[in-house]
Amino acid sequence: MKNSLKKQSTEMDFSSLSTILTTSAAAGIAIANHLEKKPQTGGIIGAGVSLLITGLVTALEDDKTTTNLQI
Repeated sequence: MKNSLKKQSTEMDFSSLSTILTTSAAAGIAIANHLEKKPQTGGIIGAGVSLLITGLVTALEDDKTTTNLQI
């Protein structure tokens, strides 16, 4: 019986991480300024947005590897 599951690489590509962080921080600051909140709130919003986007990118990358499985 053949092993139909291939080994997956556990290495992650962080090449776009700095772009995600800076864009999310800018978006967080813009949202905080628009809502007339403190700059610290903008940092928290930016951190949340960056975590959300990083999670979505990671999930999309994982989906690409599961479509290559042979039955």
